[in-house]
Amino acid sequence: MESRTSMDTMESGSALSSIISPGASYVDLASSYNPPAPRSTHQRRRRESVASSILSLTSSMGTVVDWKSPKEYGTSAISTLLENPNSRSLPPRPTTRDIPAVTLSPITKVKAVDFAPYLTISAEYEKYLRAKDLGLEEHIRLSKVDSPGITPTPSFADLVDSKSLGHGRPTQRGDDVQSTTGSVSANGKPARSIAMTPLNTVPSVYFDDNFHLENPRTFDVVSERSEVIRSSGDDSGSSSTSSGVNSSGPVGGTRKALATNAILQEKLSWYMDTVEVHLISSISHASSSFFTALGDLRELHSEAVASVERIQSLRKELTELDKEQAIKGLEIVRLRKRRANLSKLEGSVKQIEKLLEVVKTVGSNLEKGNIEAALDDVDTAENLLLGKPPIGEPAGESSNYIDLGRVKALDAVKTEIAHLRHRIGKVYEARFVDTLLTDLRNHVEKAPPKETLRRWCTSFHREQGRPRSQIFNANGVPLHPPRSSSLLPEYTMLSESLRQALLKHLDGLQRARSINSAIQAYRDAVLRETKSLIRRNMPSSDDDASVMSNMTLASRGGRSAQEKSAKLAKALRELGPIEAEDLYFRCYCGTSELVRRLGSQQKLLLDLTSDMGEMAVGGMLSPRLSQNGFGNASPGKTGGLEDSITTVFSDLISPALDIAQGTLLKIVRARNDQTIKYGDVDFLRYFTLNKLFFAECEAVSGRVGGSGLQTQIGSQIKDFLANYHRDTTNTMASTLERDKWGAKDCDEKAQEGLNRIVDAATGDPEVWLRHAKIFEDTRNTSIYETKVEAPATNGTADAAKAVQVRNAMVEDQPFILPESSLKLLQEIERYERLVVMMPGMTSDIATNMLDFLKLFNSRACQLILGAGATKSAGLKNITTKHLALASQGLSIIISLMPYLRECSRRHAGSFAATIMAEFDKVKRAYQDHQEEIHNKLISIMSDRLSAHIRNFPSINWESSPDRPNTYMETLVKETLTLNKVLSKHLPPSTLMCIMGPVFANYKEKLMEVYSTVELKSEGAKEKMLKDAELFREKLGKLEGCGGTGEVILEMVKGKMVVGAS
Repeated sequence: MESRTSMDTMESGSALSSIISPGASYVDLASSYNPPAPRSTHQRRRRESVASSILSLTSSMGTVVDWKSPKEYGTSAISTLLENPNSRSLPPRPTTRDIPAVTLSPITKVKAVDFAPYLTISAEYEKYLRAKDLGLEEHIRLSKVDSPGITPTPSFADLVDSKSLGHGRPTQRGDDVQSTTGSVSANGKPARSIAMTPLNTVPSVYFDDNFHLENPRTFDVVSERSEVIRSSGDDSGSSSTSSGVNSSGPVGGTRKALATNAILQEKLSWYMDTVEVHLISSISHASSSFFTALGDLRELHSEAVASVERIQSLRKELTELDKEQAIKGLEIVRLRKRRANLSKLEGSVKQIEKLLEVVKTVGSNLEKGNIEAALDDVDTAENLLLGKPPIGEPAGESSNYIDLGRVKALDAVKTEIAHLRHRIGKVYEARFVDTLLTDLRNHVEKAPPKETLRRWCTSFHREQGRPRSQIFNANGVPLHPPRSSSLLPEYTMLSESLRQALLKHLDGLQRARSINSAIQAYRDAVLRETKSLIRRNMPSSDDDASVMSNMTLASRGGRSAQEKSAKLAKALRELGPIEAEDLYFRCYCGTSELVRRLGSQQKLLLDLTSDMGEMAVGGMLSPRLSQNGFGNASPGKTGGLEDSITTVFSDLISPALDIAQGTLLKIVRARNDQTIKYGDVDFLRYFTLNKLFFAECEAVSGRVGGSGLQTQIGSQIKDFLANYHRDTTNTMASTLERDKWGAKDCDEKAQEGLNRIVDAATGDPEVWLRHAKIFEDTRNTSIYETKVEAPATNGTADAAKAVQVRNAMVEDQPFILPESSLKLLQEIERYERLVVMMPGMTSDIATNMLDFLKLFNSRACQLILGAGATKSAGLKNITTKHLALASQGLSIIISLMPYLRECSRRHAGSFAATIMAEFDKVKRAYQDHQEEIHNKLISIMSDRLSAHIRNFPSINWESSPDRPNTYMETLVKETLTLNKVLSKHLPPSTLMCIMGPVFANYKEKLMEVYSTVELKSEGAKEKMLKDAELFREKLGKLEGCGGTGEVILEMVKGKMVVGAS
């Protein structure tokens, strides 16, 4: 659509250029006319328009090109090019350079300013007045006369507004033109009719809002599709008439030339006249009301001028009245005011004199130490300065005082009053801080650490939701009862004397406006006290007998801070586990009691300030408290005040804990090497202490702390576990190397430890949880820890027989264990105890325990199956007894593996799945090892039988049949010995698993070798029968033998003698 519009614009511009051109001839104007074509021939008209533009361009240069001239065609005629049989080359095609450029001539637009002289109505208004005076008004208002038979013509504005020009309802042909429009004169006679053409005779295109003559389409409609440039065919085929109109009209298909279309020019002139007549008519309709309004404006102007003159006269009268009466009255008032001011001046001088006397009294009271009286005098002086009556003076005299605060001469007095109030506030501040700090020190010193630790344990177990069995014993008595169930904690008990003292101090601080500085001083003092609390518990860095060295150091100026720090660190490292634990108890419990007491003091201060109301501390705290709504609380509503006090003390408790933890962190770091080398009992107490302390810190302040103490403790736990695992594996390795692999007695303590391992699968044993009672001394663990002790012997066989070896029992299943297996069970119990007491480290502890079990399995394999015990323990060889005891050591671990697995699963949390898979792998490794031992026993007996079979060729079967052969006697003896040892150390099920394959091997190999022996006589057969009967009699009743003896005996009986006929 855009391309079509641009093309139309080019066509119209080309057509206009030939007409507007100064050198255009009449022939050019005539040739520019083209008759209108129907819509279906749009493409042809576009080509004609382009041709017309080119012709117009050449015409403007004074030359007319006739495109139909034969001399111009030559051999380039279309017919010649298409029908010439001799031409083999295509004609040249025109390019854009062959068509000259067309320059469009813009139409000049007239500015609205150029119509200003035309729109001036001064002259018309004068004509209107003259017509009105002559009685011609009715003639001007012809269109407004409403008489029968006269139809008013719609105005031009009405037609435009109603969009009736080409857009409204189509009019009938009979209504298009009215012949006349009548009017009636003033005397009732009809006036002369004025002919007026209807406005709808003008085409609607002229009333379009987007009417632009340069638009090709608009120009085409306006020119009635006249031909702007005459075509060449018209010159040769027809001639114009004398009137300039073509002989053939548009109906005949021929377009008229625009330059010679006189009818079109007449139409345009007629349209302009019609519009002008209607404009004049519309103006005449509106002229009456317009000129009437203009007259009204002139009348209003005249009235305004008269009003202004009246106002000026009134002002003159008021000025004269002001001079005669008002000025004299004001003078009287001024004199009376002066007299009152002199009276006030006299009172102000007396007020200043009294103020100076009170200020002197304040200084004397401060020197005497009478702080309360000095504070009263300061309030009196401030009231005098602000124009308020002094304290105790009747209210009737208050009208004599004025506000002296803006008097610059009294700035020094105001400064002195502020200074005196500050001094008084400092005194109250010192009393306030000293009272609270004294209360803190007394409470921390009186609170016993054991009661604090007991309170921690009870609170921690309650918050963790421990079952009742872990908080109360079987009799319902608490495992760690508090100081008294009916008494509140010691830190919440505040005396009435402390309350009264603080109330007095707060009142003084409020009046001295020093609460903000007092709280800040109290904050600083508490932080210093926190540091001092831990420092007072530090070990002395000097020896008792170093008085002379101290004097020497004092004479030299003392030691540097670095030397003191190094000395203190050395003293901390030299502490034993018990001394270090006592130090931690004092520091941790003292810090807890201090922050707890701070919370109680906070509640007390909130209670006191809520009773005091807004005036207690309103407007005298820090800006931050004011932002929190501290100073906006009403006397009856102190919620903002209480919230602000809570914020202050919460901000105090957190820094105090941070400072305490920072100082404790230094102590913990100084003893890091000693801590990670603790025994399991000492470290469990240390771990429990820190766990309870962190829970206490979180309960008091809402957070554990950011000083890094918890991170350091976590690092120590990992280092301890690694160090403990390393020591345990080394101990286990040395125990395995020196183990003689003999049966050891499992005493009651060892059996109790084994039972605790089994019970840990469903619950935590109470004996293990005893280490959580750090307020008690649980280091004496002989009542529940296992101890491996070698049975005492006197070196004689009878004494050895007197010692009874007790078996280890797991769910009624007995196990005879060597020394290394008992040591293994003891270490497993310790690992499980660590899992129960340190649930957060279950993954690491379980991994270490599994590595420990893997170590035992691999080392036992090397010592027994690999015969390493012959070198490490000095054994001559690995016997059946050693193999049986090794099998029992593996078997008990296989039996305990489900219990170990379940205990770790209960405490592992999200790592349970991974740990469970590792337990299954270790169990399979133990089972494979045990199976190898059993196979080793079977292999030993198989080798013994093979050795006997290799001697069969040397056997003399013809010897006396009264006695069996030696090989059978030896085989039976060895088998009986094996069965005796295994039945003593192994359960029947395991014995059956070993002896069954042994006898099956006997059966297979003996029958095979007997079948190859040739019996040459009945004596030889009797000899073989004797061996088979011995096998059946001695071994037939053993576990796993079954019918092996009968089968062999029947086989021998059925054997044929070679020499018999």
